[in-house]
Amino acid sequence: MDLPLPSANTAATVTVRRGDTLVGLVKSHYKSQGVNVDERQAFRMALRLAKGNGISDAARIKPGQSVRMDALPPAAELSESETLASPSVGTPSGAPAAVASVSAGARGPAAPSAAQVLANRQAADPVFERTLSRAVERGFIPAADVDQVREKVGRMAREHGFDPDDFARVVLMESDGMNPSASNGRCHGIIQFCGGAGRGAASVGFANNAQEIAKMSVVQQLDLVDRYFQDVGMPRSGARMMGLDDLYLSVLTPAARTLRASDAPLPIQGSQARVLYEGGQRDAPITRRSITQGLLRYAQDRLPAAATQISSQLSQQISAVADRVSAPATGSNWPTQRQIIAANTVEKP
Repeated sequence: MDLPLPSANTAATVTVRRGDTLVGLVKSHYKSQGVNVDERQAFRMALRLAKGNGISDAARIKPGQSVRMDALPPAAELSESETLASPSVGTPSGAPAAVASVSAGARGPAAPSAAQVLANRQAADPVFERTLSRAVERGFIPAADVDQVREKVGRMAREHGFDPDDFARVVLMESDGMNPSASNGRCHGIIQFCGGAGRGAASVGFANNAQEIAKMSVVQQLDLVDRYFQDVGMPRSGARMMGLDDLYLSVLTPAARTLRASDAPLPIQGSQARVLYEGGQRDAPITRRSITQGLLRYAQDRLPAAATQISSQLSQQISAVADRVSAPATGSNWPTQRQIIAANTVEKP
């Protein structure tokens, strides 16, 4: 259920009041300009607003906090993919119907070019979009499948409350960025489903033939990822945005999510990439902090074209992990430890 929209909307800076959310601020901001955005679009713009304001957790803003709305693109510059072309829903009284769609009527510009649409997407999710482009360049994803991949990842991000950029960082580590054929002989696919009883492949129906996953396309494997996320008790979006560390632990060792301290050694079996250990040393522990640092830096190394945008997020996200409390907030929709243990015998996909 949506919280009440704030009265402040077109101001360059909005002061957060009790009950405000970034999604609500986005809706109010654009509604005041005669443009209505749906839940998906508002969610994407809320992530962009968070990034533009240096907010590490888009689900957590505090009363009295200032939010600069100029981090959002003007309504007239939104692409068709970011606006709801429905002039009859929620149009301000007396406003021309055409104002509700930036692509219709004399007051809106012509439909944006493909380059403009791509630029808007890359500004909103620079790591994910660069990873997607890289996957096409390397032959991991056919160009014809790009929209389906984007839609499936976007839907999972909305349902479970994670950032598409963080999903990209995870698959860059696990499969060089959505390589469906990635395999180490035991684990396969874009998030490395491992074979055997009680492992990730078993949770999606491939316990005894995990290698078959590597023969599937990225579009098909994303359906398995969705099933896996549900099986390991990923939260439903709402109470909080999932951090990069929680997302990766859901892939690597779901049971370790119950350890909330940023510097606590995590019970992760087997040898992992060196960058995931504290200080990059394999004789050191893996912690939430080292996972976040490692994944951010690994992505930065793999995506030089996006390095400027990525590096601006690095210190913010590391600080967010270091400051995180030792347990989820009251009212969180994260599963309890008992639920996690009951639902997760897998140590890694």
